[in-house]
Amino acid sequence: MNDGLPERVANIKKWLAQCIELNLVFSADPATQAFCLARLQQLCHSDLLEQKVSSELAGRHWRPPYRLLFILSEKDPLATMEGFLVAYLIGSRMRIKARDSLNWLMLLRRELGLSADDCEIYDWQSDSQDDVKLLQDIDTVLLAGGEALIRHYRMMTPAHIRLIELGPKLSGIALFGQRLPPLDTILTDACLFLQQVCSSPRFIVVEDKTAAEQLYHQLQQHLDRLPLLAESDRLVQLTKARELAMHYIVQPDLGKISYSQRSGWGVTLSHSFSPELWLPKGFQIVIGSIEKNLEQAERRWPGRLQTLGYWGKQTCPQVGSFTRYCPIGSMHARPLLAPHDGFFMLSALVRFIHREDYLS
Repeated sequence: MNDGLPERVANIKKWLAQCIELNLVFSADPATQAFCLARLQQLCHSDLLEQKVSSELAGRHWRPPYRLLFILSEKDPLATMEGFLVAYLIGSRMRIKARDSLNWLMLLRRELGLSADDCEIYDWQSDSQDDVKLLQDIDTVLLAGGEALIRHYRMMTPAHIRLIELGPKLSGIALFGQRLPPLDTILTDACLFLQQVCSSPRFIVVEDKTAAEQLYHQLQQHLDRLPLLAESDRLVQLTKARELAMHYIVQPDLGKISYSQRSGWGVTLSHSFSPELWLPKGFQIVIGSIEKNLEQAERRWPGRLQTLGYWGKQTCPQVGSFTRYCPIGSMHARPLLAPHDGFFMLSALVRFIHREDYLS
């Protein structure tokens, strides 16, 4: 099924232009807001959408889901928008559970001329959610969230409904050699979306000890100037920071920690890959062999490694089982034509049809 695809692509690009013109708010963090608008501008003023449709769907018979349910993490507004626009692009009816994105999703529905049946938007608290009603008439569910969320839908979803899962993933940074990158490139990757999305680096492996110490001091001096974390996050950070500070007083040879009570961000430095000694958010620097430390990451989180940002090598290092490798400074800027967590979104959502005609 490809009737109406060019028209839907044109409608999407028209709406993206309106978002840019109206400076539609996707995030309270200025850097994240600017990043989101820049990504929309890239889609609006290029032929990337046309290329995506052609590369993933052209030349094959397919049909969209009868009705597609989205359960998406609203911490990443671009992913929420991508899910909506993908469903619209393939011509599927959709049902979305949304809270923080509710206003602009309603606007998007209206501007694209969708009826309330074409696009149902529910604002439900999870503890009062009616699973039977939410899954009624659904044949495909796109899930993005934590392990508890995915376990819930695996348990509640009937067997005939397809589950497409974007489970929790972890990303990291690998710094090869003795030369450090500009600090802004690391801050961009770590601080956009306030480190709440899968492409946010959770650790930084540095193979040179002197470079690791230098990076620790650079970040330590910058913590107070970082965007403020939410109050609840700052309290969690403070509790863990005090615990780690006591740990390193007792065993100072294992590493050290610095924490900003103003911003809530922190940085740790250690000689071993020990996530239990990391802050929930911040910069976790690990000194040592990149290959060996990434092997430990793979053993600890099999199937959960997503993006590896690297610096200090001219060519992309194929280490670990990450599904994306990129230079640091671009960890959130996944190309639209690249796979998402190892698969192509349009191809994953539609059902391909094999048709055999009678021979004359």
